[in-house]
Amino acid sequence: MPDISVEIEVYCSCGEGLCGQTTTGRTRGRGQEFFTVEPCKKCLGNSEDAGYKKGYEKACEEFEDKEG
Repeated sequence: MPDISVEIEVYCSCGEGLCGQTTTGRTRGRGQEFFTVEPCKKCLGNSEDAGYKKGYEKACEEFEDKEG
């Protein structure tokens, strides 16, 4: 079987390049290549900030309801 060489660039849906967060490997037995892509650090940070803000706002609302 002939060798095939392919160059692949991996990007998040936000546009951030994920090449530094992507590794390749080969399955045992069948010799198939696979890719493992770590989550986008930029999107994880944004999600963490959004989750923190949402939780803070909910806690403030609950406090106001109790003080009511």
